[in-house]
Amino acid sequence: MQNLTEKQIKNQWTEIKKEIKNRPLLAFLTGITLDQWNSYMLYTPPPVSEVERIREVIREDRTSKTSRIAKALGEIIGYREAKQYAKKIGISDTSIRDIIEGKKITAGYQLIDKLEIFINAINPEFELSIENSLTKEQLVCDEFIEIASDIRQISNDLLREAMNIIEVGRKMAVQENYLGEPIHPCRGLELSIEGLNELKDRVSSLFEVYINANDKNNKELN
Repeated sequence: MQNLTEKQIKNQWTEIKKEIKNRPLLAFLTGITLDQWNSYMLYTPPPVSEVERIREVIREDRTSKTSRIAKALGEIIGYREAKQYAKKIGISDTSIRDIIEGKKITAGYQLIDKLEIFINAINPEFELSIENSLTKEQLVCDEFIEIASDIRQISNDLLREAMNIIEVGRKMAVQENYLGEPIHPCRGLELSIEGLNELKDRVSSLFEVYINANDKNNKELN
């Protein structure tokens, strides 16, 4: 850290401030007093040694949370099921595999928050980190907004395919790709159908884990 330039130190502190602003309780974890908080955030950044100390405390916190998640995931899913469960969490299957296998020992807080919400939905005895501000409702809403955007894109693709099919019928000839190879008129439709099926699976997975299961639990409680 001592060999870092002033700009690099400033960039590291900027990233740390973002983490603390998103998770204010980290300030208590790192031992930053209220007076220091006001000074560091608004006026003078902490000295290099303090930046390094705070960064290390946050890294250790992320590592500890990742380890807890890895253990819980290992009890729920297997390596081969990672891709299937990734759709239910809204993350890549590679991230899940790496955490389960111990390749990723220090995940980012955004990933940690999503995984904690997922594990808690499957196993309510798994407690969320006290500073995790993400909720099931927010996670599902964010995922559905992204899925809706993808659906709109596919709908635009289908409109374009409709025009392409009309052209094939009018000219009695198929279109060609940039290599001069013929493109089957159903190819675009097949791609759109594949995309819609993937989105359907994502919606179904999210619904079963976060909405339907919650409804069942509520009915059982009532």
